[in-house]
Amino acid sequence: MNEENNAAVNVKNQMNYTASEKKMIKKLFWRMMFLGFNMSYTRQQGVAWTWAHRPIYRTIYKDNDDKYWEAMKRNLEFFNTTPNMAGIVSGLAVSMEQENARLKEFDTKAISGLKIGLMGPMAGIGDTLFSGVLALVIGAIALSFQKTGNLLYLVFGLVGFAVNILVRWYGLKYGYKMGAKYIQKAVESGIMTMFTKASAIVGVTVVGGMIATLVKVPVVLKTKINGQTLDLQAIFDQIMPCLLPLLLSLGCFYFLRKGTSPVRVLLVVVVVGFLLTFAQITGTVS
Repeated sequence: MNEENNAAVNVKNQMNYTASEKKMIKKLFWRMMFLGFNMSYTRQQGVAWTWAHRPIYRTIYKDNDDKYWEAMKRNLEFFNTTPNMAGIVSGLAVSMEQENARLKEFDTKAISGLKIGLMGPMAGIGDTLFSGVLALVIGAIALSFQKTGNLLYLVFGLVGFAVNILVRWYGLKYGYKMGAKYIQKAVESGIMTMFTKASAIVGVTVVGGMIATLVKVPVVLKTKINGQTLDLQAIFDQIMPCLLPLLLSLGCFYFLRKGTSPVRVLLVVVVVGFLLTFAQITGTVS
């Protein structure tokens, strides 16, 4: 019984927050409300994410301008998840940035890997919970009241809003504290190195899945040879499914690594897409 009480006390003490931590979490909570206010094709929520965390990074790296600007640049990377669930990722990422500021040697790839590895699962959970379950259940109950003229249906909109706020707040709060508790131990024990490698694998897998599902290059051109119709898209699929989307993505990645502006790469893709579609080489598959 005493051991259980001591364990409970230890957990409670570990979850206490200093005045500066409370202030930081409150500031980050309100700034993360604007996560969806700056979306782009190349970074999605990356710019808004960096803006939301800017004062936090400035505080963390107040004595090291080089690390501060490295953090700003690093966090401009592509990021996209359900805004309601982003607090969990944010809390963990901030705790890792603090470890990076504290330690002389810290693999910052783990921070990027964490964001990439969690944004997909958090989006899946968030979209399912809020759009697929919560919205339907609350909507169905509200409609039943609305059909009878009962004004209680107005209250259910507030219920959905309250759940949203609570998930954002406690996800950020406990994501940060649990991260601060375990990441230091992970660095000291060497688990962080393993986590970095695992995150890299997860990141590559996520990017590969995004290429296969989001990038479309349908070939509609069909030719006849010796009286038989030759379907070029079918041939490409036999060689490798999603071969053209992969080649297009690798081509864009090559030019981006060479320093080409993302906007210029995007414009070239749009122009080439128009030309190929006008020539009836690519287009919408019926």
